[in-house]
Amino acid sequence: MENSSNKNMNKVFEQLAKIKMVDPSENLYVKTINRVQRQSIIPLFWASAVACLLIAFISAEIFVVSKKKNNYTDISVVIYKTNHFSYNE
Repeated sequence: MENSSNKNMNKVFEQLAKIKMVDPSENLYVKTINRVQRQSIIPLFWASAVACLLIAFISAEIFVVSKKKNNYTDISVVIYKTNHFSYNE
């Protein structure tokens, strides 16, 4: 029984010894880096869509502010005035 298991193990080890190591091509690193760099770029469509939405939002905000009637024409109504009568020196 021992001999048969040793023979089987020897066959396995012989087969494992015959496996050749794979050598990658020399330009594999450059190809991988180029592919990663291409994928990280934001598409021009999405950049232009965001820019258009931002311009539309700012334009709408300016339009709303310009059409809004301002009830506080006097700045003194908005600013809080302190009373310094109790601090006579």
